Amino acid sequence: MTAREHLEEVAQEIHRTRRAAVDIESNSFYVYRERVCLVQVSTIDTDYVIDPLAIRDFSSMGPVFADPGTEKVFHAGEYDVACLKRDYAFSFANVFDTMIASRLLGFKELGLAAAIERHFGAKLSKKLQRADWGRRPLTDAQIRYAQLDTHYLLRLADIQLGLLKQRGLEEEAAEAFAKLARSAPVQRDFDPEGFWRLSRGLTQPDGARLAVLKELYLLREREAESRNRATFRVMPDEVLPRLAMALPKDPAALRGVRGMTPYLLDNYGPAILAAVKKGLAAAPISPDSREKPKKRDPRMGRLFEKLRLWRKTKAQEAGVDPVDVLPTADLKAISRLAFVGGDPLGPLSLLKRSRYGAEILKLVRGR
Repeated sequence: MTAREHLEEVAQEIHRTRRAAVDIESNSFYVYRERVCLVQVSTIDTDYVIDPLAIRDFSSMGPVFADPGTEKVFHAGEYDVACLKRDYAFSFANVFDTMIASRLLGFKELGLAAAIERHFGAKLSKKLQRADWGRRPLTDAQIRYAQLDTHYLLRLADIQLGLLKQRGLEEEAAEAFAKLARSAPVQRDFDPEGFWRLSRGLTQPDGARLAVLKELYLLREREAESRNRATFRVMPDEVLPRLAMALPKDPAALRGVRGMTPYLLDNYGPAILAAVKKGLAAAPISPDSREKPKKRDPRMGRLFEKLRLWRKTKAQEAGVDPVDVLPTADLKAISRLAFVGGDPLGPLSLLKRSRYGAEILKLVRGR
């Protein structure tokens, strides 16, 4: 690991190597608006730990990620790629993912620590996995932990590429890696109807308590956004239905609700009581008013099961995970298109269509 003051110099050094392992750390466990807090990059001879919170302009890394002549190696990189796209509008080309490769190769343990121990005999600690990476200064232990997340990746990718070639799985891997490069940016969307998920905690889900639960849910979201804190760190999920059941009307009753800690009472007590009052004054919400999913044609379900069993057989024959034959989302889309109209093979890539199209159409036509 080396120290550099100017990211432009580091980016040029990385770019010249034509190969880089990449990982990120974010603060999603702690804040409402998460962001990339650390970027680790390893070349074959150097580990870099880059602090994007200390760098005003991170754009010099963009050409590295976008260059099809420079391979970027990730482990479980879908989240990393999506976060880098969201925060910096980067684009990606020529990626390799060691978790995808592990899955294609039939390894049961897909984590990075398992792969490193399997191939190099080294043990990686995961004690800092839930650290608050947005806090500064970082400790020496955090920097060392971050460094090791990419230190072995290039050598691991070399081993895996050899195994993929031996197994004739290069095309499948290339297709999966290209899909990773196209993955969409992470977006945080608030669902105003999300309180229904918490309604399972109501022992009496009547209209008044559902209205109160909704107000408490909206209150928590507002507080989380204004304080930039993760919602569960403002108020745990399980406390909201308890409050809706108790319907506290004064501080004494509020203190009696299980889970109302001194922190919650001091910071949110008056706002909680106001939300309960507002919910009780609002129109009751009928337990039957929740939008129910549309009933699916039972024939779709039967075709989906046929496709799932077919996929399982193909995976066993190839010695790969079933999702590497076809993702479950594709099976569902094929089942739907077979009955609502459209090309059942539409969801498939050219590779999957050429490899499995005839068998899938046979199943669809024999439905």
